[in-house]
Amino acid sequence: MSRLWPITGKKFLAPYIHGQFVKPSSDHIRKLVNPVNKAEHITVYETSPSQVEEALISAKQSSAEWQSSPTFRRDRMLALASQVEKNEYDMAQIESLQTGKPLADALYEMSDVVDSLRHFAGYCDKIYGSSQQFADMHAYTTREALGTVSLITSFNYPLLLTGWKLGPALAAGNCAIVKPAPQTPLSSLALAELATDILPAGVLNVLPGGAHVSQALIDRTNKTSFTGSTLVGQDIMRRAANRLTPLTLECGGKNAVIVCEDSDLEKTIQDIAMGAFSNAGQNCCAISRVFVHESIHDEFLEKLTGFVKSSWKASLDGNEGDNLYGPLIDENQYNRVMKYVNDRTPTMTGELDRTTAANGYFVPPTIYTGVEDSDPLACEEIFGPILSILKPYHSLDEAIQRVNKSRYGLASAIFTNDLKKAHQAANKIKSGVVWINMYNIMPPSLPFGGRNMSGIGKDLGKSALNEFSFEKSIMMSI
Repeated sequence: MSRLWPITGKKFLAPYIHGQFVKPSSDHIRKLVNPVNKAEHITVYETSPSQVEEALISAKQSSAEWQSSPTFRRDRMLALASQVEKNEYDMAQIESLQTGKPLADALYEMSDVVDSLRHFAGYCDKIYGSSQQFADMHAYTTREALGTVSLITSFNYPLLLTGWKLGPALAAGNCAIVKPAPQTPLSSLALAELATDILPAGVLNVLPGGAHVSQALIDRTNKTSFTGSTLVGQDIMRRAANRLTPLTLECGGKNAVIVCEDSDLEKTIQDIAMGAFSNAGQNCCAISRVFVHESIHDEFLEKLTGFVKSSWKASLDGNEGDNLYGPLIDENQYNRVMKYVNDRTPTMTGELDRTTAANGYFVPPTIYTGVEDSDPLACEEIFGPILSILKPYHSLDEAIQRVNKSRYGLASAIFTNDLKKAHQAANKIKSGVVWINMYNIMPPSLPFGGRNMSGIGKDLGKSALNEFSFEKSIMMSI
């Protein structure tokens, strides 16, 4: 590993402020735990209040330089993307270490980070306004950087989420302070290390820590973009209301899939298994509810359970290419998910080899069938590898109506070979994303974000660029 192994080789890690790792000053330290085996591996010094202040001053001092030249921003962001790409295997190892996810998954996520940085780098010198001509007035609009923005990310996709937010934030001319989840700060700190010789000091600061760091940033920055639970998102919204701070909130989901009688079952079950169980179900877009047409319900269930059992066994046997699964992030999440598993007998649970997996926070893929629409399994975000097959549906309109009963509205999908059905469902389902005959693919050019209790605003796409800039109207008499 070129320059990144010092990140994991140090006895401790500290906040990254103004282009360097600062001397630890906080009494609060966190020992990171590998979810695969529960072993402690690195100590992180979390950010003190005085260091939050240092980061805010650093970002403010750097704003003018960073905003002054769009082409400079473009070139620096492209250079950072290339540096991540050059070190993507090492970065993936760091991600795998702190989350426990299979290395193949972490590698895929690194490519997403590179794509996001490159995509938004292309916007740097293309942030246009508009103009209008009146009889006695000329009017035009401009888009301006907001200033210093705080990016608060979740533990499930630590660097991917940072890349999704950092790309548009930097492209719009902002300086960014990243606050990673307490369990997973390593990859964001490694990204900062890679950026040291590329981005001007202060453009990127990384502050590991808990709620006290997030709260200080919400109170002091010009915008907050958050990914996490709905409950925490609501707390952030209440806090941000004190200053009417602009927010992007990507929160929870209870994502549904409709399987039509004419779907390609072999492909459908593979996509559903991936969507439900990859990353141990710790995905805001994870498939949680499946509505299957009554005519194929039994065949679908037989094929799905067979596929999941075989892929779980392959994961325990160490066949990396077949591995869909990893552990939950920590003991709290493990206990939370196991309450659902222990409350009732599932239709299918992957046969957990205790000698292989019991030392970590592993929960086998679990399937329930015949679930009522009002059951907690069908209503509550579990954030674990639990899939509910709801009672079969008779008509597509019925299925769409049942999908829309959820208080969430993040992601959904329909599997069918009938284009009319596909577009009918896509138009009527109340969610931010609808996939047709596929799942969980999100290119950086398309906006991502939910509705209802799944959040407000958008990551990715030009919409994200607008989220990180302010539109001003200017009028002149002629």
